[in-house]
Amino acid sequence: MRSKSEIREEVWRKIEKFSRFPPPKGRIPNFVGAEKACEKLRELEEYRKAKVVFVAPDSPLHRARQIVLEDGKTLVVPKPKFKGIVVVERMINPTISNMMKYGREVGVEELKKIGKVDVFVQGCVAVDLNGNRIGKGTGYGDQEYDFLRKNGLIENSLYVVVCHEIQVYKDFSHLAEEHDVRCDVILTPERILWTKEALRRGKLPHP
Repeated sequence: MRSKSEIREEVWRKIEKFSRFPPPKGRIPNFVGAEKACEKLRELEEYRKAKVVFVAPDSPLHRARQIVLEDGKTLVVPKPKFKGIVVVERMINPTISNMMKYGREVGVEELKKIGKVDVFVQGCVAVDLNGNRIGKGTGYGDQEYDFLRKNGLIENSLYVVVCHEIQVYKDFSHLAEEHDVRCDVILTPERILWTKEALRRGKLPHP
């Protein structure tokens, strides 16, 4: 059975021909078609109803952050290396530098006043159909979710992963660790994939 590091290396190698700057190795890959995958957020009922949306600062999620702001929702973003939380409530080009410049850094109490996160959006290196996610190996994605959970800022929220089809695997549950959080839905340029975790949590789409 392959290890997490072996799956990462496989994805970084295979996605090179679809990648954009920066180079994928060691990162959450930025890929051709990322915008199309992010646009599928608007097809999710939970997103349409959401008021507060958390989106990681990774490059392939740039369009997701734009969409949140275009739709008049509150955007919550972690600072790089999870050195804080920034809230963006006005329309800007949500690059990392712009979000750090024009966003408002907040603590836990201010976040609680803003409201709980309705939708949590991450990228990945790999994800499987059970909802297991593999990041770049730093653990920041898990730390961000755990921070929100421990502070009562995320409960029955929808967990969304945006990625390329190459990054989707059938099953690597044997690599899951106790602290890992599974996602509910996977957005690729081609498809919306509801995971087995969504079924377990009763999160499957409404008819």
